[in-house]
Amino acid sequence: MKKNIMLYPLLALLFSCQSASNKNTSADLNVEFDSTFCARLMPDLGGGITGGDGCISIDLKDGRSVFMWGDSFMGDVVDGLRSDSSTFIIGNTFTVIDKDGKLETLYGGDSNKPSAFIPAEQSGTYPTWYWPGNGFVQDGILHLFMSKFHKTGKNTFDFEYLGCDYFRLDVKTMKIIDQTNIKAANENGVHYGHAVLLSQDSIYVYGTKMVGFGMAEVHVAKAGLVDNKLTDFMYWDGTQWQADPLKSQKLEGVQKSVSEQFNVFSLEGQVVLLYQDRLEDIRNIYSYIADKPVGPFRNEKLLYTVNEPDFKADSMMIYNAMAHPQYKKNDKILVSYSVNTHDTVKVFKKASLYQPRFLWIPVKNIVE
Repeated sequence: MKKNIMLYPLLALLFSCQSASNKNTSADLNVEFDSTFCARLMPDLGGGITGGDGCISIDLKDGRSVFMWGDSFMGDVVDGLRSDSSTFIIGNTFTVIDKDGKLETLYGGDSNKPSAFIPAEQSGTYPTWYWPGNGFVQDGILHLFMSKFHKTGKNTFDFEYLGCDYFRLDVKTMKIIDQTNIKAANENGVHYGHAVLLSQDSIYVYGTKMVGFGMAEVHVAKAGLVDNKLTDFMYWDGTQWQADPLKSQKLEGVQKSVSEQFNVFSLEGQVVLLYQDRLEDIRNIYSYIADKPVGPFRNEKLLYTVNEPDFKADSMMIYNAMAHPQYKKNDKILVSYSVNTHDTVKVFKKASLYQPRFLWIPVKNIVE
C-alpha cells in the first residue's frame, strides 16, 4: 500500500473547492460556506486525491484526522481542468491531514497504477470493492466499518450491497491488523457501520434499513471492547437490547428518510443525528437530538438547503452530508456534502464537479 506524502499547508463520479457559489436558504443565515477547506484536502497539484465523494472523517486522536473517499481521482488539476492522465479509483482512498495541513495520501498499487487502499477480494465477472463507513480510535487502534459492494451490470448504478466488514488498523502505520464480517447486516437488512458513537459504557453502531420505496429507518447495535476489539453485539428492539439481530427495531422520533450515510455524534451533552434527506428534498440537511444513544430523537432542524447555481446545467447530484465535529470555530462545526454529475464527460472539463463542499454550522442551530 503506497503512502504519498505532500507538504501542502461512492461509485459516483464527481464538487468545488474554490469556485462554488452557495446560498443558505434555511431559516438561519449564520451558516458559513467554506471555500478553502476542500483546497487544503485536495490541492490541484502534488499527486494526491483531487476528486472524491464520501468525505467521511475520523479524529485519529493524535492531532490528525483521516478523510475517507468512496471513489476518487488522482491526477493534477490545472485551471479547473482535470488532466487526461488522471486515474479514477473505484472503492476507497484515504487522506490523512494534520493540524498544520500536511497531507498523507493512502492508496494501493503505485502512482502509475493506483488502486483502493483497502482492497476487496474479487470474484465473478464484475468488480467488488469496499466503500468506507465510519469508526473510532481507541488506544492507538482505528476501528473501522467498511461496506462491501459489487457491480451487477455495465450502467453507473448497477451495483449491489454485499455486507459489512469490521477492520482494525494501527493508527501510526495505518496497516490492517485484522478484519471480521458483521453477519447481522445480512440477516436483518440493516446496513451497519455508517455511523458510530463511542460512549462510556458501550460502542453504538448505527445503520439504515430500507422498508419501502425510498424510505429508510435508523437502527442501532451496541458492542463492548475486549482486548481493544468489538465483541458481544446486541440489537435494540425499541425497548431493550437483544442478542438476536432479527429483533432489531427502528429508533423512534426520526420522521424523515435518512440517507445511506449519516452521522451520530456527541455535541453539548446531546446525541446528534445529522443527515441529508433521502426522499422528499435531497437538498435539505437535517439534524435531530436525543438524550440517549437509542433515542427517542426529537427537535428536527433544517440546518441548510443546498443551492448549487449550476445544478441543472451540470446535471449534478448532491448527497452524503457528513459532520466533522472535531473541527470547530466560533461555536460552529464543520459539515460537508458530496456532489456528482450524470455527465461523465464534464468531470474532466470541470474538476469541481467531484469535490466536496464544506459549511460551518452553528452549534446552537442543532442543540437549541
